[in-house]
Amino acid sequence: MSDIDTQAGPKSCEAIANTMIGHFVTRLEVEATRQGGLTAQDIRLLAEQFMADDMTRFESTFRRSYDGCTALREARQWESTRRRPFDRVLMKSFAHLFPARQGDDGGQGLLSRRVISGFNMAVDKMIGPALYEQCQAKSQAILERHRTSNGTLDWQAVHADPETHALTNDVLVVVAHYFANFERRREWFLTLVNSHLGKVAATAPDAHWQLTEHGFAELMRALFADLRAALVSAPASLRKRYGDHTVDTVEAFLQRLEQS
Repeated sequence: MSDIDTQAGPKSCEAIANTMIGHFVTRLEVEATRQGGLTAQDIRLLAEQFMADDMTRFESTFRRSYDGCTALREARQWESTRRRPFDRVLMKSFAHLFPARQGDDGGQGLLSRRVISGFNMAVDKMIGPALYEQCQAKSQAILERHRTSNGTLDWQAVHADPETHALTNDVLVVVAHYFANFERRREWFLTLVNSHLGKVAATAPDAHWQLTEHGFAELMRALFADLRAALVSAPASLRKRYGDHTVDTVEAFLQRLEQS
């Protein structure tokens, strides 16, 4: 993100402050000229009147600035995800459940992008910070193999890389174990995510959005889709890699999702 982008939030606040102060000072000047001077009481009354009567004139200005800051915050959140490649690798599997947005993988709109921060936090807690950071490092190494000659990343190649699939599966089998007590862990997951939703404007379409049990099931089905397919196409290979007990645990978790 450029320096211009990082200054956009403070600049928006500065613009609002300058606009409001400028209009109020003009109002004071007009009244001072008309009355031949102002007392402290006069200024206080003018301020109260200004707040009561004139603030509505700037409502659209406030809204544009707030929306701009909200968009900037979302962009920074997504940029942070790009700097933490494993987060993006995981989210790729269910990105189609987000609302459509230019430049993203969204489409269905079942999930809100507000879920991202809570989801990442939940994964960190389920697999542990040490493994989480190892996954970030391994994902970064995969990214470097797929960096183009002009320095950009070929994300399609990253997602298709066999090592990406193997790394994701290694994490998902840990996640499946975490949900051995399905209902209790599902409630924990929902509570954690919904208490760490990304901030949006009060007028945003997803301002009152919450992750539900149905949304949880759809998210997890999408997250585990490739592993589910591998259980069908190459069960022996997975059992050799992870052991019968682990594969049975994954299958039991997927069955519970289907019942949700």
